[in-house]
Amino acid sequence: MNNKTMLVVLAAAFALAACHEIPQDKAKPYAGKEDVQPYAGDLFKGDKQKFEQALAERAGHENEYPRIAGNAQQ
Repeated sequence: MNNKTMLVVLAAAFALAACHEIPQDKAKPYAGKEDVQPYAGDLFKGDKQKFEQALAERAGHENEYPRIAGNAQQ
C-alpha cells in the first residue's frame, strides 16, 4: 500500500468512527435530597400567598419608570 491509499483508509476509518452514536441509557432517578418550597421557611411559615405577594412587591422595586417619573423635574 502506498501512502495515498493508507491516508484514504485512515480518513475513512476516522470518519466512520465519528459517526458512532453513544448508547443512551434510561434516566436514573434523582438520589439527592428533596427540594423544599421557598415559602416553607420561617419568614413565610408555609403561606404561599404571602410569599408571592412579597415577590411581586420586590419585583415592583425593579421597575425604574416609577422612580424616574417621581423625580422628573419639568
